[in-house]
Amino acid sequence: MTQRKSLNDWLSYMESMHPTEIDLGLDRIKQVSDKLQLEPLADQVITVAGTNGKGTSCAFLEAYSQGIDKKVGLYTSPHLIRFNERVRVNGQEVSDQQLLSAFEVIELARGDTSLTYFEFTTLAAMWLFKQAMLDVVILEVGLGGRLDAVNIIDPDLALVTSISVDHEAWLGHDIEAIGREKAGIFRAHKPAVFGAEGKPQSVGDYASDIGAQFYQAGRDYQLIASDSHWQWQACGDDCSNGQSFEGLIHPSFPVQNVATCIMGLSQLGWLLTAERINWAIEHAFIRGRMEPFNHQGVEGWLDVAHNPESAKHLARQLKKKTAPGQNNVAVFGAMSDKDIDGVIDELKDVISHWLCIDLPIDRAISSAELKEMLQSKGMSAEQFATFESAFNTIKSATDFSEQETTADNLVVLGSFFTVAEAIMYFDKQ
Repeated sequence: MTQRKSLNDWLSYMESMHPTEIDLGLDRIKQVSDKLQLEPLADQVITVAGTNGKGTSCAFLEAYSQGIDKKVGLYTSPHLIRFNERVRVNGQEVSDQQLLSAFEVIELARGDTSLTYFEFTTLAAMWLFKQAMLDVVILEVGLGGRLDAVNIIDPDLALVTSISVDHEAWLGHDIEAIGREKAGIFRAHKPAVFGAEGKPQSVGDYASDIGAQFYQAGRDYQLIASDSHWQWQACGDDCSNGQSFEGLIHPSFPVQNVATCIMGLSQLGWLLTAERINWAIEHAFIRGRMEPFNHQGVEGWLDVAHNPESAKHLARQLKKKTAPGQNNVAVFGAMSDKDIDGVIDELKDVISHWLCIDLPIDRAISSAELKEMLQSKGMSAEQFATFESAFNTIKSATDFSEQETTADNLVVLGSFFTVAEAIMYFDKQ
């Protein structure tokens, strides 16, 4: 341990500790957790799972907690630039020194137990939360739910934001199997909320089997939206007798995520008002979700949309934010195991030209392959080795290829790594 003096030293050590990057299961991490006596982690724990919407839901929950003066811890993944982004206490990232202290505790407690990078860092975050004596801890599931490391803690509230086919190698090849894995965060006699109106049968079946207090969008709560505001309403027999909040402002992220959080918090007995909800919407910020930028005269947005559902939301936002006659040009880099065809199909009507980039990670698809996929669908595309080279083209060009497409707005998308490349380049400048 004495040789690992920096955060990078520790992270490199943890990456090499376990034979595989992902090894789903709770036995190893539970052994170490029990030694550390991590439960109860806080007065209340909220666990959030789902294919899309986890990060923005967690950001809203954190903001709402702060708005009513609750001491709150937030654990999310992955990070964009700094590992510290994953662990926040009262809205502030923990320091390197706090992390180093936690890593030393976990290393001592684990003994001969081999842990994955995610398991080790999850335990460190939980240990820091335990020391902080918090009112509420919000845990974002890393992968799936049932066998994810955060599921060693029994939540007082479980939220599943949405379910789509993703991570098939670990979660299953159909929506029912994936739904069952994500529903694994539900607990008997505790509120469990599913944030989409259509659900896999396996989600409701599991909730019923264990006796969870199950609530579903469209059945137990609904949102009524207009161009300027929206309304949240709990449903009685006909959605006319339940609690209601009117005059809610539209967030930059999917409004359904806020609606799901409201349903969950109402079951925890939290004080809810339209004013406090709007405050939390305004203060909920997460990097890389329709994040605006203006760098060296180039304006646009950063968005980590990397599957069809998140790309569909991005397309809706771009239609709202793009002025008539303007063109959106994309810098696009992606992982090869994602549904890239589905992402392109959702965005083809709002992106005029694509600048495909290589990413410094083995799982990434090459810029040449991305370009070929786009051109096979009749779209204008170029390839670049780096984000910097693509961005320099944007700065110097007035139009692209034979289509003479101007770059009125630049959209950086495709994965966390793509957005991270952009942020690091902007910061370097």
